[in-house]
Amino acid sequence: MSIRELLRKRFLRRLFRTCYYPFLARMVRRDLRFIRSVPSPVYAEGKDVLYLRTDLWGRRSSASGAIAHTKGVVEAFVHKGKDVCICSPDRFGYITEKVEYELVNPNSMNSFGINELGEMEYNQLIVPRLLSRYGGHKPSFVYQRYGLNNYSGAYAAKKLGVPFVLEYNGSEIWMSQHWGNPLHYEVIAKSIEKANFDAADIIVGNAESMTDELVSVGVDRKKICIIPNGVDETRFTPLIDGMQIRQQLGYAKDDVVVTFIGTFGPWHGAEVLAQTISTVCAENPNVHYLFIGGGGTAYLVKSFAEKSGYKKHVKMIGFVPQLDAPKYLAASDILVSPQIPNPDGTPFFGSPTKLFEYMAMGKAIVASDLDQMGRILSHNKTALLATPGSAEGLADSILTLAKDEKLRRTLGMNAREEVCEKYTWNIHVQKILDALRAI
Repeated sequence: MSIRELLRKRFLRRLFRTCYYPFLARMVRRDLRFIRSVPSPVYAEGKDVLYLRTDLWGRRSSASGAIAHTKGVVEAFVHKGKDVCICSPDRFGYITEKVEYELVNPNSMNSFGINELGEMEYNQLIVPRLLSRYGGHKPSFVYQRYGLNNYSGAYAAKKLGVPFVLEYNGSEIWMSQHWGNPLHYEVIAKSIEKANFDAADIIVGNAESMTDELVSVGVDRKKICIIPNGVDETRFTPLIDGMQIRQQLGYAKDDVVVTFIGTFGPWHGAEVLAQTISTVCAENPNVHYLFIGGGGTAYLVKSFAEKSGYKKHVKMIGFVPQLDAPKYLAASDILVSPQIPNPDGTPFFGSPTKLFEYMAMGKAIVASDLDQMGRILSHNKTALLATPGSAEGLADSILTLAKDEKLRRTLGMNAREEVCEKYTWNIHVQKILDALRAI
């Protein structure tokens, strides 16, 4: 792109913001006033569920914890006898149960580089479609996985007179401040986030630390429902034979495969795991590392692998479809969840879906002893826990498991039993339905 073209694009972006934002902001504030003015309804048991997945960043993605969560919750609703309609920009090919779709394509503002305005405008496209769809009947409730600047689920629920369930996975505003780029329109984003909290009849959070966070911004503690993430234990199972993948990746029978799967976010700690390569492989040359996925810190993982002196012991294979993930985990011997603390010292609010998938596979787990992970896993019973952010701690745990196949089997068996008893998606969704009935 030439300098002239770049300057032209910047000029158009600034002009567009200046002209369009005041108009759009007025519509948003009008809608938020309406949302706040309508009282909560009584829940009436029914079969129809409207599920909204309105974030635009993950369009057409086939692999991430968010994808696993969406698949798990939607399919568990179906297993509970619900008829689910998904409102989203795209169909979800990874959902194998029968569902209906209300597809709403966003107006593209990406050419102007103003994603926030596109997110706000998306509400104006979704709401009329939903009200038209449910003109003669209505769902029993609206469930929305919250996305930045979106309030369409809250608005539709208020118009239809049905309960609104908000799935909250942490403040998008906090994430933009600490893990991304600062928002241009943070003030109105905060208003939208707060309006969602106020409108929700139930807020489903996945980590205990979210309760204090939500209460601190005025949310009624009674409507906060903390439920850890889960797993489909019939898909992630020790019965899967991983030998074909091991052969495909070139692993020998005696190789001990240490695997990380994820989106390499700044909180995932994949780069900390990569720092263990030189220490572990020097002591046990049978250990091999498998990194599945990609994202922001992938370049650091690659750099540590190249500097370790054991580059041949490391494979980075990129993303695999969510439906194929169990086969790769089955090909592994040790599964690692090396999350690191939040940079500002606030409690870690994650509930990694990979953790529950690891447990269901019946494999040995090494994980950070960090907030919820340290409560779900028991050291020396269902996993080996290491100090968060400590490459030395991870390395010691990996080396312990690499030389003790019996310990790997025992930890894996215990973890499988624990997750099937407490943390499946069917259990997760049943708790949401129970909370609705208690309204």
